[in-house]
Amino acid sequence: MKKENLSNVILVTVLIFISILGRLVTNYFEIYNFTALGAGALFAGVMLKDKKYAYAVPLVSLLLSDLFFHFFTNIQGIYGGEMLFVYAGFMLVTFIGTRIRKVTAGRVFLGAVASGLIFFLMSNLGTFLFRDLYPHTFAGLLTCYWSAIPFYKQDLFGSFFLNTIMGNVFYSALLFGAYAVLKPVFVRKESKETSIA
Repeated sequence: MKKENLSNVILVTVLIFISILGRLVTNYFEIYNFTALGAGALFAGVMLKDKKYAYAVPLVSLLLSDLFFHFFTNIQGIYGGEMLFVYAGFMLVTFIGTRIRKVTAGRVFLGAVASGLIFFLMSNLGTFLFRDLYPHTFAGLLTCYWSAIPFYKQDLFGSFFLNTIMGNVFYSALLFGAYAVLKPVFVRKESKETSIA
C-alpha cells in the first residue's frame, strides 16, 4: 500500500468538499447538473496515491450533500436503489482518475467528458432498473436513455452535453488549477511524521 502525504490528503479533501458546496449553491439557484461531483471524483482518483482515500473522499462528499438535500431542502436526496448506480458511476469516474498517470490538460479534459457520460449512463440505468417507467427489455433501456435527453433542456445551457459535461470540464479545470497553485504552499515534503498508511 502506498503511503499518503497527510497534507496532500487534507488539501485534496478540502478542495473536493469546497467544490461540493457548489452543488448546494447551483441547486439552490435551480442550475441542475452543473456540479463538481464528477470533477471531484476524477480529481481524487488522480491526486490521491492511496486509493482508499481516492474512493472514500468523493463518495463521502456525495453522501453528505445528498443527506443535506434530503433533510434540509425540498430536493429528494435519498431516493432508493437507483442511488447505488449513481454512486457506482462516481466510483467508475474515480477509477478513470486512477488510470491517469501523467496529468495533462488533454487527459483531464477527456476524463471530465467521460465522467459526464458515465453519470448519464449509470444514473439512467438505475432509473431503468428501479422504476417501472419502461419495459425491462433492451428496447426499454434505449427508450429510457433517449427519454432522458430532453430532461436536460431545463438545465443552464439547455442540454446534457453543455450542462453536465461542461460542468465537469469547468470544475476539473478549477480543481486541478487550484491544486497546482496551492500545493507548493500547503503540501509538505513527505516525512515519517506527515505520512499516513
